[in-house]
Amino acid sequence: MSIKKIIRYPIKGLNGEFLKSIQLSPNLTIPGDRKYAFAKYHNNIDENNPIYMRKTNFLALVKEDKLSLLHCELNLENKELKLKYKKQIVFSGSLNEKSDLFELSTSISKFLGIDLKKKPRLVTDKSKFENHSFSDIPDKAISFINLNTVKDFEKKLHKSIDFSRFRGNIIFDGIKAWEEFNWIEKRIKIGEVEVQIFRKIKRCAATEVNPQNGKRDINVPNQLHKLYGHSDLGVYGLVLNKGSLKTGDEIKI
Repeated sequence: MSIKKIIRYPIKGLNGEFLKSIQLSPNLTIPGDRKYAFAKYHNNIDENNPIYMRKTNFLALVKEDKLSLLHCELNLENKELKLKYKKQIVFSGSLNEKSDLFELSTSISKFLGIDLKKKPRLVTDKSKFENHSFSDIPDKAISFINLNTVKDFEKKLHKSIDFSRFRGNIIFDGIKAWEEFNWIEKRIKIGEVEVQIFRKIKRCAATEVNPQNGKRDINVPNQLHKLYGHSDLGVYGLVLNKGSLKTGDEIKI
């Protein structure tokens, strides 16, 4: 049983970035994961003291399925961002510049067909800690997706399913489908890192969106419930100690 892919999602709702290795710290997400989010115009989040808010406060695939068509290139070091749609640049600029952030809000609004009077704004953690994640859950967790579980679902559904629909951080294989559900309340070890698995991931309408074409072509929550009696796929884990992991690392219970 080993890691096949490591993925982080710098901006909530946009595509992920594949990594070869990562350094983890206890009780934190993958560094840079969901570091940014597009807050809806009515959202009054305090960036100097960000708190957990439900995903309905932000642009997300649950409603804005066209987000899946944007290709995001974000350098987390110098804060340079490029957004592309079919190889055409939708936005290019610095997240350190107010004028560029204003242009970004305008560009994303035009792309999604949002009234410019209700423009979303890109938000992040500006506190001294800078470790807030705009995750779907309050816990600072890492998500795990078993490729064999996806393949089993795919087989029973008689349709091709891209694992990226589920926006997992750690993609792995080497165990039977659905066996990861037996990890709940157990610890796993990957390289130097121990992780406490604490809950299943309940799937929402975001997984209906095909990441390849931006269309809602499979009602994933409904089909999961129909085929398996639940709408869960994947598990969440809490990092217990500092350490590094990389693709190919073995996962042990």
